[in-house]
Amino acid sequence: MDVIKTMPAGSPGTLRYQHQWQEQLVTVRYRKDEENQRLLTTIEIIVDHRPLTPALRQQAVLKAKDRKDVALQVQYSETELRTKIKTMGGIWNNRLKLWVLPYGKAKALGLLGRIVKNVRI
Repeated sequence: MDVIKTMPAGSPGTLRYQHQWQEQLVTVRYRKDEENQRLLTTIEIIVDHRPLTPALRQQAVLKAKDRKDVALQVQYSETELRTKIKTMGGIWNNRLKLWVLPYGKAKALGLLGRIVKNVRI
Protein backbone atom coordinates (compact mmCIF):
# COMPACT_ATOMS: atom_id res chain seq x y z
CA MET A 1 0.00 0.00 0.00
CA ASP A 2 1.36 3.37 -1.03
CA VAL A 3 0.77 6.50 1.04
CA ILE A 4 -0.85 9.11 -1.17
CA LYS A 5 -1.18 11.94 1.32
CA THR A 6 -0.29 12.64 4.96
CA MET A 7 -1.97 15.50 6.79
CA PRO A 8 -1.41 16.77 10.34
CA ALA A 9 -4.40 17.03 12.66
CA GLY A 10 -6.44 20.20 12.17
CA SER A 11 -5.73 20.62 8.46
CA PRO A 12 -8.55 20.46 5.89
CA GLY A 13 -9.49 16.84 5.24
CA THR A 14 -8.91 15.81 8.85
CA LEU A 15 -11.75 17.69 10.55
CA ARG A 16 -14.24 14.82 10.72
CA TYR A 17 -11.61 12.69 12.46
CA GLN A 18 -10.66 15.64 14.65
CA HIS A 19 -14.26 15.79 15.94
CA GLN A 20 -14.16 12.12 16.86
CA TRP A 21 -10.63 11.88 18.30
CA GLN A 22 -10.03 15.51 19.43
CA GLU A 23 -6.57 16.10 20.95
CA GLN A 24 -5.60 12.44 20.50
CA LEU A 25 -5.45 12.79 16.70
CA VAL A 26 -1.93 13.28 15.34
CA THR A 27 -2.09 12.48 11.60
CA VAL A 28 -4.46 11.30 8.89
CA ARG A 29 -3.04 9.29 6.00
CA TYR A 30 -4.64 8.28 2.74
CA ARG A 31 -3.30 5.05 1.25
CA LYS A 32 -3.87 3.40 -2.12
CA ASP A 33 -4.35 -0.38 -2.19
CA GLU A 34 -3.71 -1.26 -5.85
CA GLU A 35 -4.22 -4.98 -5.30
CA ASN A 36 -7.81 -4.61 -4.05
CA GLN A 37 -8.52 -1.32 -5.88
CA ARG A 38 -9.35 0.59 -2.68
CA LEU A 39 -8.54 3.92 -1.07
CA LEU A 40 -7.85 3.56 2.65
CA THR A 41 -7.85 6.21 5.33
CA THR A 42 -5.69 5.60 8.40
CA ILE A 43 -5.17 7.75 11.46
CA GLU A 44 -2.41 8.06 14.02
CA ILE A 45 -3.64 8.72 17.55
CA ILE A 46 -2.05 9.21 20.94
CA VAL A 47 -3.02 6.31 23.19
CA ASP A 48 -0.86 7.14 26.24
CA HIS A 49 1.10 10.01 27.68
CA ARG A 50 3.12 10.33 30.86
CA PRO A 51 5.81 12.61 32.19
CA LEU A 52 9.42 11.87 31.44
CA THR A 53 10.67 9.89 34.39
CA PRO A 54 13.69 11.08 36.38
CA ALA A 55 15.40 7.77 35.56
CA LEU A 56 15.28 8.50 31.81
CA ARG A 57 16.58 12.04 32.35
CA GLN A 58 19.35 10.65 34.55
CA GLN A 59 20.32 8.16 31.83
CA ALA A 60 20.62 11.04 29.36
CA VAL A 61 22.88 12.93 31.77
CA LEU A 62 25.04 9.83 32.30
CA LYS A 63 25.40 9.28 28.55
CA ALA A 64 26.56 12.89 28.14
CA LYS A 65 29.03 12.40 31.00
CA ASP A 66 30.42 9.27 29.32
CA ARG A 67 31.26 11.33 26.21
CA LYS A 68 33.08 14.10 28.10
CA ASP A 69 36.86 13.99 27.78
CA VAL A 70 39.00 13.49 30.88
CA ALA A 71 42.74 13.78 31.43
CA LEU A 72 44.57 10.70 32.67
CA GLN A 73 47.94 10.41 34.40
CA VAL A 74 49.91 7.47 32.98
CA GLN A 75 53.61 6.91 33.55
CA TYR A 76 55.91 6.61 30.54
CA SER A 77 56.95 3.11 31.64
CA GLU A 78 53.34 1.83 31.50
CA THR A 79 53.53 0.92 27.82
CA GLU A 80 50.83 -1.74 27.92
CA LEU A 81 48.35 0.69 29.50
CA ARG A 82 49.25 3.41 26.99
CA THR A 83 48.57 0.95 24.17
CA LYS A 84 45.13 0.14 25.63
CA ILE A 85 44.32 3.85 25.89
CA LYS A 86 45.39 4.41 22.26
CA THR A 87 43.25 1.44 21.18
CA MET A 88 40.23 3.03 22.87
CA GLY A 89 40.80 6.27 20.97
CA GLY A 90 42.84 8.12 23.57
CA ILE A 91 45.21 10.84 22.48
CA TRP A 92 48.33 12.29 24.06
CA ASN A 93 48.06 15.98 24.97
CA ASN A 94 51.57 17.31 24.71
CA ARG A 95 50.68 20.64 26.34
CA LEU A 96 49.28 18.96 29.46
CA LYS A 97 51.56 15.91 29.34
CA LEU A 98 48.46 13.78 29.97
CA TRP A 99 46.36 11.25 28.04
CA VAL A 100 42.87 12.37 27.01
CA LEU A 101 40.02 9.85 26.76
CA PRO A 102 36.21 10.02 27.03
CA TYR A 103 35.00 9.34 30.58
CA GLY A 104 33.01 6.23 29.60
CA LYS A 105 36.06 4.62 28.00
CA ALA A 106 38.26 5.52 30.97
CA LYS A 107 35.66 3.89 33.20
CA ALA A 108 35.61 0.77 31.00
CA LEU A 109 39.38 0.48 31.34
CA GLY A 110 39.19 0.95 35.12
CA LEU A 111 41.15 4.21 35.05
CA LEU A 112 38.86 6.47 37.07
CA GLY A 113 41.50 6.71 39.81
CA ARG A 114 43.94 8.19 37.29
CA ILE A 115 41.73 11.12 36.26
CA VAL A 116 43.45 14.45 36.88
CA LYS A 117 40.81 16.89 38.15
CA ASN A 118 40.57 20.61 37.42
CA VAL A 119 42.38 20.34 34.11
CA ARG A 120 41.13 22.32 31.11
CA ILE A 121 41.26 20.07 28.06
